[in-house]
Amino acid sequence: MRTYKDYLYSKAARLRIPLGGTFELSPVCNFACRMCYVRKTKAELARLGKREITADEWIALAKECREAGMLYLLLTGGEPFLYPEFRRLYETLHDMGFLLVINSNGTLIDRETVEWLKQRAPTRINITLYGASRETYGRLCQNPDGFERAERGIALLREAGIHVVVNGSIIPENQDDLREIIAFAHGHGCQANIATYMFPPVRRTREATDSRLTAEESGRLNVLKQRYRLGEERFREAARWMLDKIEAAEQQAEDETWGSDGSGEMQCRAGRSSVWINWEGKMTACGMMEFPVVTEPFREGFAPCWERITTEVRRQQVLRGCAGCTKKEICHPCAAILLAETGSVNEKAPYLCRMTEVSEQEWRRQLASMEETDDE
Repeated sequence: MRTYKDYLYSKAARLRIPLGGTFELSPVCNFACRMCYVRKTKAELARLGKREITADEWIALAKECREAGMLYLLLTGGEPFLYPEFRRLYETLHDMGFLLVINSNGTLIDRETVEWLKQRAPTRINITLYGASRETYGRLCQNPDGFERAERGIALLREAGIHVVVNGSIIPENQDDLREIIAFAHGHGCQANIATYMFPPVRRTREATDSRLTAEESGRLNVLKQRYRLGEERFREAARWMLDKIEAAEQQAEDETWGSDGSGEMQCRAGRSSVWINWEGKMTACGMMEFPVVTEPFREGFAPCWERITTEVRRQQVLRGCAGCTKKEICHPCAAILLAETGSVNEKAPYLCRMTEVSEQEWRRQLASMEETDDE
C-alpha cells in the first residue's frame, strides 16, 4: 500500500529533489556489536587522528539541505545520544522545520531525556533491540545491562506518547531470541522491523569476531519472522500471495523478465530523492556503499554534491546479473548488497541467491504445514 510519503518521495525523485537525508553524527557507541559496520571508540578516533564534525558545521550544512528541498532527516550513529552536542543540534534542526527521526539503541534514554524530547518530539525513534535477555546482550553487544536499559527507554518513550519502532538485527548470537524480540515489540505497542540479512562490514576492516547467519539460516528465519510478526491468518494470506506471484513470474519469464524492466538504473530512493552524509563528511547515495560517487559537501557545498550524485545514479546500470530472475518478490536485491557481496553492482550474489532459494522453500513448507493442520 502506497502512502503519502511514498508519493512525496516518488515526486521528489522525478524532480531531483533530496527530500530525505541522513546525518551520521558519530561512529562512537557504547556497544561493540559483532555485525556493526561503523563502530569506533573515542580512543580509536584519537589514534586515527579523526574528529567528529561539530554541531555548528552540521547546522550550516542543514541550512543548505533545507534550501535544496530536504524535509525528512534521520539522525544516526554510532549512538547519536553520545554525540557531544546532540541536544543543541537536535533542537536547532527541529526548529528549522525538519521532520526528525532518531536511530538509537535506547540505553541512554532516561526519564529526563524523555521530558526533554517531549518539548520537540521526533516523528519517530527507531530502537534497535539486540535480544530479549541480559545474556544475549552480553554475547552480542558486550553490554549485558543493555537489555534492561533499552526496555526502560522504550517504556518511557511509549508512556510519553513518542512513536517508537523496534528494529532487530538477527545473527547467530541472538537467533534464538527472534520470536521474543517480536513479542516484546508487540507487547509494548510497537511495530517490529527485523532483518535477517546482514551486510559484511563494508565500512571497516573485517574481524575474526564478525558474525552473520549462513544463507540457509537467513532464508529460513526471514520467513519465520513474518509468521511471528503477522500472526497465523495474515501469514497464511501473505504466503499464498507470495507463492502466487512467484508462480506467475515463472510462467511469464520469457516475456516479462525482471531484469528487462525499466532502464536498469537504481530505482530505490538512494541518490534519487535521498542522500547519506557520514561522520567523516562524505556524502553518498546510500550509507552502505560509495557507488556511484563520493562527494564532500562540507568542502564543496551541498547543492553541487547532490547534483553530481543524482546525475550519476541515473547514469549507472545496476543488477545486470539479476536479469531474468523470477524471485523478485522474495529477494529484493539492491546495488549496495551486490557490491558488498561481490565487489560489483552487476554480479549475482551467491549468498543472496541461496538465501532466496531457502526462503521460497520455507514459505512453501510453512504454508503446507498450516493447511495440513487445517485438514486434520
